[in-house]
Amino acid sequence: MTEEKQRVKEGVRLIRWRMGHEKTRFADEFRIIPRSLKRLTITLFIVGQVAAQVAYFYGSKKDPLAAYVGVAAGGTLFIDLLLLLFGYVNRDAKRREMNSTLWTLLAIFVPYGIGLIVYFLRREPLPYNCPGCGAIVSARFNFCPGCKRDLRPCCPQCMREVRAGDNYCPYCAQELATIKSPPPEQKTGQAIVQPAE
Repeated sequence: MTEEKQRVKEGVRLIRWRMGHEKTRFADEFRIIPRSLKRLTITLFIVGQVAAQVAYFYGSKKDPLAAYVGVAAGGTLFIDLLLLLFGYVNRDAKRREMNSTLWTLLAIFVPYGIGLIVYFLRREPLPYNCPGCGAIVSARFNFCPGCKRDLRPCCPQCMREVRAGDNYCPYCAQELATIKSPPPEQKTGQAIVQPAE
């Protein structure tokens, strides 16, 4: 049971981290969808409109042209939206260092949009640059693998996560020492050069 609680706690921590650090705009997210897929959806919409008009002129003409055009627009827009979502899932999973093929297939084949919902709930946070050395690190990391900087500082009294600039713990009011990253250790194989006296 403790493992389950730990997984839930980690999931909640990642969701909170994502909400606090990932400032995304729709335009930026829309840009990651491949251009070829955007062109395909526009072409599909145009073909649907042409097909609706052809069906009207060669049909019985009982219903008005607007009905044909509306049904075609609704159907093609729904298909276009699904295609764009699948393309977004594929590219977004790649940039989040997840298995893009697996998540795209799950989004496509799990019915009723459940695969898409599961993807958006389970996706990894975006990697970011370490504030100490600039190396790209995962949001799951507690320490930078390049410079050992503490990416998740915590209060020494209550052991809850605090921000690097806090002077006092927001949970227990413990005064926090200035949070510094430890100095990088010497790498194996490097020679130590003593200054000449």
